[in-house]
Amino acid sequence: MIAPAFLGNVSKSTSFASSLAQAQTAQAQTAQAQMPSFSDVSTDYWAHDYIEGLAKSNIISGFGDGTFRPNDPVTRAQFAAILRQAFLQSQPTTAQPFKDVPANYWATGAIASARSAGFLSGYPDNTFKPNDRILRVQALVSLANGLKYPAGNPQSLSNYKDADTVPAYARPSAAAAAQANLVVSYPALDQISPNRAASRAEVAAFVYQALVKAGRVNPIAVKPERRWQITPTMTFAVQPYQVSLSENGQRLAAITGQSIGAPGPDIQVWNAQTGSLLKTVTTEAPDSVFNAVAISQDGTKIAFIKTTPSTGAIQLTVQTIEDGRVLLTKSLNPPKDQILETNYPITPGVLYVVFSPDGKQVITQVSLNSLNSQTYQSDTLYNRLDFQDIATGKVTQSIDMPLVEGLYTKPILSPDGSLLATPSVSLPRSVYTLGVVIWRRNNSRFEPLTTLPGAFFGDRMAFTKSNLFTTTTSGSYDTWNPQTGERVQSNGLPREECIQDGDVLPSPDGASYFSNYINRGACFGNIQTGEFQRNFGGSSLIETGFFSGDGDSIALMGDREIRIFTKAAP
Repeated sequence: MIAPAFLGNVSKSTSFASSLAQAQTAQAQTAQAQMPSFSDVSTDYWAHDYIEGLAKSNIISGFGDGTFRPNDPVTRAQFAAILRQAFLQSQPTTAQPFKDVPANYWATGAIASARSAGFLSGYPDNTFKPNDRILRVQALVSLANGLKYPAGNPQSLSNYKDADTVPAYARPSAAAAAQANLVVSYPALDQISPNRAASRAEVAAFVYQALVKAGRVNPIAVKPERRWQITPTMTFAVQPYQVSLSENGQRLAAITGQSIGAPGPDIQVWNAQTGSLLKTVTTEAPDSVFNAVAISQDGTKIAFIKTTPSTGAIQLTVQTIEDGRVLLTKSLNPPKDQILETNYPITPGVLYVVFSPDGKQVITQVSLNSLNSQTYQSDTLYNRLDFQDIATGKVTQSIDMPLVEGLYTKPILSPDGSLLATPSVSLPRSVYTLGVVIWRRNNSRFEPLTTLPGAFFGDRMAFTKSNLFTTTTSGSYDTWNPQTGERVQSNGLPREECIQDGDVLPSPDGASYFSNYINRGACFGNIQTGEFQRNFGGSSLIETGFFSGDGDSIALMGDREIRIFTKAAP
């Protein structure tokens, strides 16, 4: 939970007293307090400077595993604890108690201090509801009231396109918070999102901005927005079927062949900066093709799936790039008793392979279809994700996927590997509803966390580097908090032709996107700035693009080439 430094790992009152005593001693011994660094808050994360600034001041801290969990919601009790640490060190705790806050509750003192100072007043029935999530508007109103800001000019809310959703009671204080620059929104700066649960990162930003207003910390410097370069940094003259980029975009693996848009007999790995060919892998068998390829985040390994139509064999291989050492090879053909019965030929449908962020596992997806040659109706007979341990070759977990033909969405892992996104289908098939299941890792296995609504296909969804989840349609770019299942932002997309008619791919940076429409151009857009770049040179036939994990590079597949584009400082 987000809390003062001494509450960073406290979730139960039974551990509070001992944790408090230990932490107070530790704080006295480490007054120099080096700025901490959280494993899930990268330096380019939008709230990094807010979080690190408060952590350096011992106002907030992370968890014992080195994470901060910036997307987790904040309860009212946790918010009171933050207020006490940031503003109420000398505030008395003699306020009238709330009837639902026991005297021995871990945050009783913080809640009383916040009530005495006018930050938090509770509800008319004298309840505080300490375990309720605090909404963004409630946090902003609390700060404005407790810090005695004068009522703001309602016009200050007009900069937010969702200002009409601010409750009437909150408008004067929310306007005051806006005038004091307390409102921080990401990725859309023009939305206040008042009635959504505030995340740990957002509360950190609000409190930091309040400290800036009080003159206690320095303002966060505005970082220059990098733009996509209009010309490719590298072009590879091949006919690509599928592409994968390493985390930093410096290495590229691609399936290539003689037929446009079809699996090929070769895999080539390049240095995407110099253009040098690092490795070539061939199927060797004349009737075999590569259907899926992935490169590890660190760019040292490739994984691929090969099929041989004459025998029906489906094979997974993982090997190193530098010396070609095979780390794993195994059949992906499922046992016959796991495949639905059919009277028609069975062929591979969806085949995907994805590396885990630590490079120790690959996730494979295998679906098998049957095709009625007379009616051309295809049925999915088998569709499963398997988590393959590279070192042992064992399957550590399997997840059955919907048996719906045409649901071509590969599994997506969050950057830290803690979350997984897969498509969901609610039957009956005649009226089925599509969505996305978010899974959370619990030790070595993933468990269902929440289901997000909407029909999201292909590459129209992605995790951002901060573990938010983005989805796109032809008219909207939406950001979700998978921890709460809430929509964080919803942003309209320009009615340009390549946006209206093409696939819109969200970037892992959480703020930009790529779109294209065959023979009509390629487009890059930025949600924060509204900037829109169009018509990048090269092949007229642009099928799709693949972002690098850091969102700073993209590989665009043309009919006979792959072009690499990167971001650069303005």
